[in-house]
Order: sequence, then structure tokens, then C-alpha cells
Amino acid sequence: MISESMFVGRRKELQSLNEIYKSNKAELVLLYGRRRVGKTRLIKEFLKDKEGYYFIADLSGDNLSVFSKNIKGKFVRFSNWDDFFEFLCSISKKRIVVAIDEFQYLYNSDKAWPSILQRWWEKLKDTKICLILSGSIISTIYKIAMGYGSALYGRKTYEMELKPLYFSESSAFFSNYNKEERIIAYSVLGGVPRYLEEFDDSKTIKGNLKENVFNNISFLYREPLNLFYEEFKNPSVYVSIINAVGARTRKFSHIVDISGISQNKLSKYLEILERVKIIRKEIPVTENKFRTRATLYSISDNFYRFWFQYVRINTSRIEFGEGAEVAEEITPDLPAFIGFPFEDISKQFLIENRDKLPFKFTKIGRWWHKDKEIDLVALDENKKQICLFEVKWKDLKEKQAMKILEELKEKSKYVEWKQGRRKEYFGLLAKKIENKNSLRKEGYEVFDLEDF
Repeated sequence: MISESMFVGRRKELQSLNEIYKSNKAELVLLYGRRRVGKTRLIKEFLKDKEGYYFIADLSGDNLSVFSKNIKGKFVRFSNWDDFFEFLCSISKKRIVVAIDEFQYLYNSDKAWPSILQRWWEKLKDTKICLILSGSIISTIYKIAMGYGSALYGRKTYEMELKPLYFSESSAFFSNYNKEERIIAYSVLGGVPRYLEEFDDSKTIKGNLKENVFNNISFLYREPLNLFYEEFKNPSVYVSIINAVGARTRKFSHIVDISGISQNKLSKYLEILERVKIIRKEIPVTENKFRTRATLYSISDNFYRFWFQYVRINTSRIEFGEGAEVAEEITPDLPAFIGFPFEDISKQFLIENRDKLPFKFTKIGRWWHKDKEIDLVALDENKKQICLFEVKWKDLKEKQAMKILEELKEKSKYVEWKQGRRKEYFGLLAKKIENKNSLRKEGYEVFDLEDF
């Protein structure tokens, strides 16, 4: 568990904001990301040693009145948005930061707001203001700030998507857990800081599941549906799609069959789910996205994957107070569930440790063709090098590891990328691998939790 005062991760993002600040010219920064990912915390950390104002918008309709009261040391009253922007012009002769959090709500209460900002930016762009607009309802943000033809298109000077934390960063939330327990916690919760804060590492994983997930008064129990109702006009449709995708990967045709949604409508819904980072669309890493039709969909968020697999189907029992029993029942299934998230964690590990491989890859991802599948394939597209990995959430004896690697060599023959002209390497990532150094001496790239 971590104290609220601590700032975890986000070093690169904070550094980027500080570099923007140093430009000393007008900056219009769009900071966006899903709810609970830590945008507000990042802004406040950035503002710690700078002169500026922080405003947070809501749906109340009296944001101007609230903003007026947030101006300390000055008596101001904003009767309209022109007053507000006139004030920003007056204070921006020197370097100053103005951050408006959840700015999409300003649009919800006044559809003219983006156009007003667009008009005033023509004046503000000649000042020293650093204006940060932060938002979390991605569908609305895309409409007013990101889509071609939107009011802010071509005007923002910097755009930053705040993504969930990597496993390596999330470990700071669980200092009392060992590596295996941290992997389990991350596999359940993902990298959203607000979710990670809910687990108390003085308690067991099972204890946290009982208290903080399978409990009808807990935050995490209600969070997915709350987000669906806030983000989408037809939440039940999106719930049915997520349910159809399930815990692994699905072809588009399979989602059509399971959900009963027509192909045309499903394409639109999946695009929206991709945009809000709940669904991930993948093609084999060796393929060109403009030429291939080999596409698979999966739930990209660990907690949503867990919630739809174990919580949603048990809501009736949880509402009747049987959540603790449900947690007991699903615990033996956790090792099988963790297999898929562990592939993502392994991919993160390789990205963060590219220097530990024989070459620095330019692409990494999954590969599949017909009935053949390889968990991770790293490519150096310039020097025609390839490293193929299997990922296993298991303790492996040396013989077992060797068998997996030999089978991987056989599967590699089906990977057509630069066949006959490439330099090949083979690897394995697992919970524990016996005699790793012996396998490394034979030229294999092997890693287990000891390396993570």
C-alpha cells in the first residue's frame, strides 16, 4: 500500500511537461487518458514549484463562479468565458501555468466553449501562458480536441496520453509483497494507479479480493459499470461486446456471432472501445497493418478482463453477501488467468531491457498464423534480426524449458518474415527456470522472475 502523498512513476511524463514549460512561449497542452490513470496527480506534481492556477470542471454549470473563487489574492468575478480568457491574457505576460482538469465537462455544459477558446487562443498564443487541458472522457475529447476539424485541431502545441503504469512502476504500491504476489496483483488490477491503491499489501491477495473486489460496497466492484455509464450512450451494448471478447482473444467474426451485433455497427463500437483503451486490436507483429486481415481483439485492461471473467457472472451472489465464498472459489483458477497478463508483463520487461538482448528491436508483439502462435516476437527491421519467445507462468525444469525452446524452433519455420535472410534467436520467459545460465550458455535468451 502506498501513501497518497507519494508520487509514483511518471518520470518521463513529468520531464516532458518541464521541458515544455522551459520553452517560455505560449503552449497549449492536451493531457488525456482514461479515468483514474493519474492525470490530476501528475498536474499537481508539475505545479508544485511553479506559479499557476489549477481549476477542475464539473457538470454543475456554475464552473465560472467556482473558477472565480479559486483565484487567491485577487478579487475577480467571471460573468462569462470572455471575462475568464481576458483574465488569462492579463496574467500571462510572465510565465504562468493554467491547468483545467476534466475540461470536457465545460463542453457538456456549453457547446460553444471550444469555439470560444479557439478565438481567444489567437491572443493567448502571443503570451507566455502554459495552458493545460486535461480530460478523461475520451469520446468527448476526441470530438472537441483531437478529431480533424475539431476546434483545437492544429492549435495544441503538445499532446500527451497518460497510459497505465508498467508492472515495474506498479511494484512501488506493494512493497510488502514478493515478486510473485506483485505479478498476481498487477494481473488483477492492471496499471491504473487508483485501482492499485485499493489493495492493501499488509493483507493477502485473497484477502484483498474479498474486501476490495467481491464486496458490493467496494469501489472496484462498481467501477467498470460506472465508467461504462459515464462514457457511453448505450452502455449495455458495450458490456455485451466486452463479454463476447472474453478473457483471451477473439476474431471479429466470433464477436459478431456471440454478441449478435451486425458487422457495420460492431466495427464502430470496437473503434470506440479501442479509443478508450478497453479493447486492443492486434495484428501479427510481422504483418503490414494496411495489407493484412489477420486481426484479433482482446480486453487490454487487466482489471476489466478480471471483472468480466469473475465478478460480472457472480454479481447476484455478491449482492447476497456471498462475495467471500466467490473469492475462495476463483482463487485456484488464478494461475490460469495470470497467463495472459503475464505475456504483457513480459513484453514490458523486454521493452525496458532491450540492452539485455542480442539486438535492439524496433518492433515487438505477438505472432500467429492459422493454428500456430508465438507469444512474443522481437524484430530488428533494419538488420533483419528476430528473437522469438514463449511465455509461461510456470516453474520449469531445465528439460521442460529445453522442450519448449525446441518446439519454438519448429514453429519459427512458419514465420515467413525475412525467411532464409534473417539472424534468429530464441527465448523463454517464465515464473522460474531451472539452470538458466546453462541455457544462456547454449545461446538462448531466458528470463524468470529473478530477473524482473
